[in-house]
Amino acid sequence: MHRTSLFRAATIAAVTLLTLLASSTGSEAESRVTTAASSMRSQNTLSCTLNTGPGERISFSPAVTSTPRSISARGSAQLNNCSSPNGRQSRIRSGQLSLRGTGRASCTRATGISGSGTITWYSGPHRSGRVVGRSTLKPAGHDSRGYTPLDSFLSGTITSGLMQGHPFTGIAVPTNDVRRCFGSGVDYVQGRGRLSVG
Repeated sequence: MHRTSLFRAATIAAVTLLTLLASSTGSEAESRVTTAASSMRSQNTLSCTLNTGPGERISFSPAVTSTPRSISARGSAQLNNCSSPNGRQSRIRSGQLSLRGTGRASCTRATGISGSGTITWYSGPHRSGRVVGRSTLKPAGHDSRGYTPLDSFLSGTITSGLMQGHPFTGIAVPTNDVRRCFGSGVDYVQGRGRLSVG
């Protein structure tokens, strides 16, 4: 992800999170994250929690509204509590994700997503210790609705760096109020969830 600055997949993550935020409610979204997390853990190379930390967000320009239009997105998120179920990346404990991307988005749909992201991996919790490596991500970029957009933003392939060639999959739910999307629009989104590398 050296188009690198957390989401070129930002559109990916941003629209993903945005769509997810706009189309889900608390208990339903939490249930989906819990179920997805359980199914993603088994034989993964790496599995981490994902969240936008204090001061972090995925920003949209212009704001996402009910009317589809071209949007640019960028932002960052933290990866914590990383574990390696198959033992191949046991030295990784945390990471920092950066994204940047573009696409056509509304409150309920994202299409034509393109972008990239970069993850810097650390040996200690909360981005401490030494840098273990970096991974460049390429989102799948499927056209999608509802939870699917979120899923498509947080899924794809690691194209270079650590774990090159491995697929990644994620799910996230919004933590800020995005209901105003259908009124004045939403110019950023925050969220939490899980990211796994196969």
